[in-house]
Amino acid sequence: MIWQRSCLYRLWVVGGLLAIVGVVLYVGLNTKPGDAPPYPVFGIAIGIYLVGIIAMQAIDLGRRRPVAEVPAGTLPVTHEQLMAALTLPGADAARSRRGAEGSRRFSIGLFIPTALVAILLPLGGYLYISGTGTGVWQPLGPTGIGIPVAALPGLLMVLVLLVLLPRNLGKARALTDDYNSGLGLRIVSTPSIILLPRIGTDGIGAHTVGPTTFEGDRYGRHVIVDAYAGSTAVLVASPVPPLTLEGKGGQLHVNEGPGWLQSAIAGIPADDRWARMRVSGSASGLQVDRKGSAVDSDWMLDLWLAERILAAAP
Repeated sequence: MIWQRSCLYRLWVVGGLLAIVGVVLYVGLNTKPGDAPPYPVFGIAIGIYLVGIIAMQAIDLGRRRPVAEVPAGTLPVTHEQLMAALTLPGADAARSRRGAEGSRRFSIGLFIPTALVAILLPLGGYLYISGTGTGVWQPLGPTGIGIPVAALPGLLMVLVLLVLLPRNLGKARALTDDYNSGLGLRIVSTPSIILLPRIGTDGIGAHTVGPTTFEGDRYGRHVIVDAYAGSTAVLVASPVPPLTLEGKGGQLHVNEGPGWLQSAIAGIPADDRWARMRVSGSASGLQVDRKGSAVDSDWMLDLWLAERILAAAP
């Protein structure tokens, strides 16, 4: 994920947003009654901000990263290192590579129309508000809904994405299964999308219900991964005594558990990714719950930790 990898990207996103707020405040305080609206200044500032974000995302998406080897017993850092550390012996490496390369091409192909939407819709809104493009299309007649002509290219791209959504979801699922085949996991269920009225306003909003669930067997243990929008839960179904540990201040801390648990996590380096994570053990197995993050390789890190703990269990 580029947000985690690039300090420049984080600086651009946060610093650029603050700069736009500063520009708006400065121009607003210095615009006198009767002056021309400062639309060009706002348009240029927001345009530079959006183009910069999209350009850095495109560069990051197209970059190929070599996988650095991780010494046995040390903490994998990148998504690629976690994938290498978790790949099962004898796994079909060719299938995983096909899934990885296919996912990369699929992401690039999906990024292009998404980036066009991110550019065309604000541009259409700016052209209409500034008076450069004032035409309005009323498909249902003079008394019906009116759509600014300047916004039509962006809305057309949104329509294309909606039409292709079922196909893209199916393709993404197949590619993910190929990529994760080396982990022994496959997708068994995906979230449902429901439409509900927005409370306190007009219109209908889309809501995602349920997780994306991966399942499979690893080293004789059944593994279930539930990835929600904002949280993950990894269960390795291998019975253990009651235990709990949490990540605090970048370190793993044992709350309760048998004597071997402290030895199992000894030597695991401090890492910010341990934050908002809780491990609990019972007769059902070892479960790692994480709040506030369900992207990139967080759940893979939790699986790595769970299997490391279980490997140390008597």
